[in-house]
Amino acid sequence: MRVVIGAIAVLLAPTVYVLSDIGSALTSISISYWTNSHDIFVGSLFAVGFFLFAYNGTGGGKDWEFYLSKASCLFATCVALFPTEGYSNQDTPPTWTATIANAVNLEPVNIHYGSAILLFLCLIAMMWFFSDRARDKGKTGRAYFYRTVSILMLLGIIAIFIIGKIADFEYTVLLVEVWGLTLFGIGWLVAGSYKTEPDRTNESRLGEL
Repeated sequence: MRVVIGAIAVLLAPTVYVLSDIGSALTSISISYWTNSHDIFVGSLFAVGFFLFAYNGTGGGKDWEFYLSKASCLFATCVALFPTEGYSNQDTPPTWTATIANAVNLEPVNIHYGSAILLFLCLIAMMWFFSDRARDKGKTGRAYFYRTVSILMLLGIIAIFIIGKIADFEYTVLLVEVWGLTLFGIGWLVAGSYKTEPDRTNESRLGEL
């Protein structure tokens, strides 16, 4: 499950870029909604959302990681269904999205950006929990790796956004998305490369008996 999530995160940006019909005019991953990459963009977010919903963290109970994965599913779905602004006035969101957005006094694009920000915050937090879990297992190197990825995601996104806005760079949002998703994907690919270690607690108790 982690490998699939990681692979989708890493491959999403280059895939929609190559398959869209606008080439270098792709200023963000989200705007691919209005291109030939529409189905890839929406389908990938649905897939990630599905796997995040199915992901239960440690599986030992409803902890913070459990709830973050469910929230991430919701935000990923909203990013997919409520589109960002298109290239022209002809790019209008589906009527039902406008109806839902208007019911809460928002525009579809507001829901899109809000959900995207919350999604990235959840993904960063989940990577931090990976670090804590690895540390508790005594895997210091792995713990530092996850924590580094989490910190780089947060600081990198902030730095790219600020510098891009100051420089008035057209592709700021695209770089932010690529940076965050690539690091997140790498983290989950690494996490998926490790097999879940069995709980030896009961075995130890039996041995003592």
